[in-house]
Amino acid sequence: MMLSEGFFRLSAMAGVLIILLVLLFGYLFFEPFLTEETISIKVINKAKFGHEIGKYFVFTDDEVFYNSNNYYQSKENAAELDQKIYPGATYKVKVVGVYLPWLPRFRNITKILAINGVPEVERPSLSN
Repeated sequence: MMLSEGFFRLSAMAGVLIILLVLLFGYLFFEPFLTEETISIKVINKAKFGHEIGKYFVFTDDEVFYNSNNYYQSKENAAELDQKIYPGATYKVKVVGVYLPWLPRFRNITKILAINGVPEVERPSLSN
């Protein structure tokens, strides 16, 4: 029994699609480990992303950063970080992601390490 050419093409296309999906979700899962970087930035401006809760933009001289909650990056403190970010200040931050100037893909700020050279101390959360 021989397989038809149409069935073979359909099987090959399904296999390629499955491989691409595995690579995509694998990248999303391992992105914090592969692309995390500590950098210094000077904030020019910041803005809220429309009426969305927990999504903000941070503008610097060289790049635009995203400050948002993200399941894959285990980040749920975007509102807290936004309250600490002010235009004109210099920050040492941890960012995750890849910046591509020709694509609307921004790196996400995950943690503030220092503000104007003063180390940022994490306070314990007040959960009951």
